[in-house]
Amino acid sequence: MERDEVMIKGLFTKQGEFKLDFLKSKLFLIGLFVKIICSFLFAGENLRSKFIPFVNYFTSSGFQNPYQHFQNAGITDAFPYPPLMLYILSFFGNGFFNPQLLFFRIPLLICDIAILIVLTRLFKAYQKKILFYYWLSPVLLYISYIHGQLDIIPITFLFLSFYFIYKEKFIFASLVLGLGIATKTNLVIVIPFFVLYIWKIKNTEKIKNAILALLLIVLPVVIFNFPFLFNEEFVKMVYNNKEQAKVFMSNMTMADNLVFYVIPSAYIVLLAIALRFKRLSKDLFILFIGFTFSLLLLFIPPKPGWYFWIIPFFIFFYIKENRLPIIPFFALQLAFFIYFAIIPESDFGFVYYTSNHNWTLYEVLSTRGFNTKLLVNLSFTLLQTVLLLNIVWIYTAGIRKNTLEKLKNVPFLIGIGGDSGVGKSTLTTSLQNIFGHQQLTIIRGDDMHRWERGHEKWDEFTHLSPKANNLHEEIEQLKVLKNGKQILRRLYDHSSGKFTEPVPVYSNRLIVFEGLHPFYIRAKRELFDIKIFVDPEEALRLHWKVNRDIKKRGYTKEKVLEQLEYRKQDSIKYIQSQSHYADICISYFPVDISLENDSEQDVTIGLKITCDTNIDLNYFLEMFDKVETMTIQHEYDIDSQTIILKGTIASFEIEELSYAIFDSVEYVSDNAIWEADIKGALQIFLLYYIQKKITNE
Repeated sequence: MERDEVMIKGLFTKQGEFKLDFLKSKLFLIGLFVKIICSFLFAGENLRSKFIPFVNYFTSSGFQNPYQHFQNAGITDAFPYPPLMLYILSFFGNGFFNPQLLFFRIPLLICDIAILIVLTRLFKAYQKKILFYYWLSPVLLYISYIHGQLDIIPITFLFLSFYFIYKEKFIFASLVLGLGIATKTNLVIVIPFFVLYIWKIKNTEKIKNAILALLLIVLPVVIFNFPFLFNEEFVKMVYNNKEQAKVFMSNMTMADNLVFYVIPSAYIVLLAIALRFKRLSKDLFILFIGFTFSLLLLFIPPKPGWYFWIIPFFIFFYIKENRLPIIPFFALQLAFFIYFAIIPESDFGFVYYTSNHNWTLYEVLSTRGFNTKLLVNLSFTLLQTVLLLNIVWIYTAGIRKNTLEKLKNVPFLIGIGGDSGVGKSTLTTSLQNIFGHQQLTIIRGDDMHRWERGHEKWDEFTHLSPKANNLHEEIEQLKVLKNGKQILRRLYDHSSGKFTEPVPVYSNRLIVFEGLHPFYIRAKRELFDIKIFVDPEEALRLHWKVNRDIKKRGYTKEKVLEQLEYRKQDSIKYIQSQSHYADICISYFPVDISLENDSEQDVTIGLKITCDTNIDLNYFLEMFDKVETMTIQHEYDIDSQTIILKGTIASFEIEELSYAIFDSVEYVSDNAIWEADIKGALQIFLLYYIQKKITNE
């Protein structure tokens, strides 16, 4: 499927703020109109005879215990939700909103819009598809605005928790998940996956972070449940109701009358699969949760509202894997209506609020001589088969695919080489800006200098000489990091010229090594998944080098020039010779012809990128060709291709391009810092190259 054209232009304001213009679109307004009309007209049996009376009693009685009142009245399933759900509905039921049906739908509509916004934030390039798949979903419309179930409220808390996870705000994510559990108990099945994700994403203080997340999840549950926690009627209605007992309905009786429970077993297996991953990506974490809810529905005779627990996840999945056919998803919604229309307890005939006709299709078909029991079983078989088909899609194209994608599950090693002062650290910072600190580890080659500043050996060797660096020790450390384990490494402090005591350095999803000799030894260069060599034009390098060493290292201009001349032969012999092994060669050049070495003037630079011809750059070129403020040239050689970029582009336009170019950038931080002009263009190119490299492998 094509990405939405709106993503090429107009996704952000000029200040880089995400716009909500899709809330003014025809698709949104049509859906909003239909949902408001349905809110006035329709209500299922549970909403009419249980939920509304339950909330009304709570508000009209001066907030007396409604769980006890309805249990004593013999209505044991009046409101199987924890107190926070009751508080939310009661807030809109104190007489401020009329008619009564509409006030009950107001919190549902607010939650509906909240989920829509979260999905559009997670998939900025697919707003129209999200509006069509989620906002206009007939099943979700029926569940909330016709049948009248409340499942959208806990699902909203769950998706808000996902949003905070993408923002790497784990404290907020934990608290919001706790609020979700305080509205619907079955969200507890998310907790092990949530804690496991925190455990795997954090490199330090794993136990502390996992325990903190668990405590923050439990805190809202305890706070909101506490007034009723020791009430027997509350416990019976919320925690010991017949729906929760269905978890144990799918079972097999073994020898000696022992019972094997299918759902707990499948849940443990899913957790075990998740444990096998060295690192859980955010998308993989969400897919596991969606897969868990799907398995529950697969083995339990479903209620209509339960499908709100899986359809948003399927939407997430089908947008994420947008090349897959969407037919199974639509088939599931069709099978949903067939099954819930034909079952004996169907409410399709009397959801109209003022209707007095309690007819069902099951009764109509029975009076016409149809074998209704067979029809119900066939429709159930169809529903579960289509559900199984969607689960298989999730597993094969989602979870299983993640096990094969290197960048998601094993460390991906990027090498950045080049002479001193060429911009290696600047490039590393650009990568860190888009991937984030949480999933990128930086290793600097200067840490492997053999001697501290002032040592007599520096009179004999330059820093560019392999003999002045512990290159073989570095190979062993990189191997350990690629295996996902931590190392102890001393760090070189440029301000003092001294080494620190060894500190732990952790492996990560991406590891960037920057230094003078990344590709000098074959065993070392073979460790890198991508090799980048930075080699700006000499006049520009001289300008950068002089200014950097004067400002940051306190050198004089004469001292810098003297060092450059002293190192010149070593540079040619030991550093420049490595460019032959690079996958990508990056060369900056001044657009301003004249440069003063010690001038602080801003220099307008152009960018020249050379890479192999195996990478298809056409889509990248097409997107940048649409940027009116930049020029782009592309040339082929016999075994390489070259791009030359000049001009300017705003950082928010770079971010727009990222969503236009990439189908999926789940390994990019949601807090990514996109840079302007040539730096931003290089960020896009490197991300494009990495994705193509993984795909081609």
